[in-house]
Amino acid sequence: MNTGMVKSKASGLALMGKVLVGVMVLAAGMMPRLAEATITDFEFRQFITTLCGGAPQPGWDTVSLNAMCTDAAPGFIGSGGAASANVGTSNASGGLTLKKKKGAYDSKEPSVVGASADGGGWGVLVTPQYGKTSRAETDWENGYQSDLKGLVLGLDYRFSDTLILGMALGQTKDNANFLNSAGSLKSSSNTATVYSTWMVSENSSIDGYIGYGAISLDSRRQVNFGLISGMTGGATSGRQILAGMSASYQAELGRAVVAPFINLDYITTKIDGYSETGSTTMELRFAERKAISFTSSLGTRLGSSYGYKWGTLLPSISLAAVHEFQNKSKQINNELVSTPGYGFSVTTDSPDRNYLNIGLGMAAALNGGAQLFLDYEKRTQDKLLSSWAVSLGGLFEF
Repeated sequence: MNTGMVKSKASGLALMGKVLVGVMVLAAGMMPRLAEATITDFEFRQFITTLCGGAPQPGWDTVSLNAMCTDAAPGFIGSGGAASANVGTSNASGGLTLKKKKGAYDSKEPSVVGASADGGGWGVLVTPQYGKTSRAETDWENGYQSDLKGLVLGLDYRFSDTLILGMALGQTKDNANFLNSAGSLKSSSNTATVYSTWMVSENSSIDGYIGYGAISLDSRRQVNFGLISGMTGGATSGRQILAGMSASYQAELGRAVVAPFINLDYITTKIDGYSETGSTTMELRFAERKAISFTSSLGTRLGSSYGYKWGTLLPSISLAAVHEFQNKSKQINNELVSTPGYGFSVTTDSPDRNYLNIGLGMAAALNGGAQLFLDYEKRTQDKLLSSWAVSLGGLFEF
């Protein structure tokens, strides 16, 4: 019996469906977000002033344009009055990324009992998840609070004591509320991911995954601009491609096990263009957008194992330094639905490129093949984002 492979599944593979908090928000600015962002709001007011002071162009909806300019003018145009259309650009939709937690450990204790590694076997993964994210408000983008719920179902096959291949299907739903009563965003994601674990030796492993996700987004934006007051709505869809790999090595220090690891994660996200609906006369049209996130995580996991008559208990704690190479600040062009071809630009924040992920975990390999886990991870030391996520579930062999 290869206890290294058994514990890899108990403390690693069984967490394939956990949330990788570091990429819950994949690309700031993918959709125009509802903000009191100071600079963005000021630039939009300038755009409206210029638009209403010019001559209409062919193809414009002059009825809506004239109504908007008339209602926007009192207390605003030419007087410096306060107004907000909430056109900041924060993206509160990221979803869960299905990704294996690194750093499995092998205590080699004779009392350790888990799923048999003899002759291969199937495993079924069930993982409910929950997380929260907070984003700070800046001059360029809005802030928000979001709650995320998810469920992952997976199936894997252990070909030998050293190789596992599997597939996971996940669905997540995220509800975000923006600060200053600026609006809300509801998003959902359906993801299919293929993953593998290769135990290179008793003390080292290499992992990889590749996946595809389908996203749907439904937003609400509050407009308060002169005499204009109301809510706009928008709905669109998108796609994600996910890929990554990692390597880990474990060393025994008495009863404890130290497992340094390195992860590389790549995500590309595309959001289809769409037009808002409503009766405010300030409905916006947005073009298709694309963003890329590429991160590296360098860290270590400290754990131990305790053998009992019913199986093995494996607590752990981890710390990783994350660096974002992509996800750059962007200039995003938008336009009013009533004035096609005449637009304005909003700017996204650059991400905080260096932050930390802190993790706490507890896994149990039970006699007979069942493996249960509880996992918590928190993103911290990020100037813009703060988030945490919990995964609870099990993997059952047959």
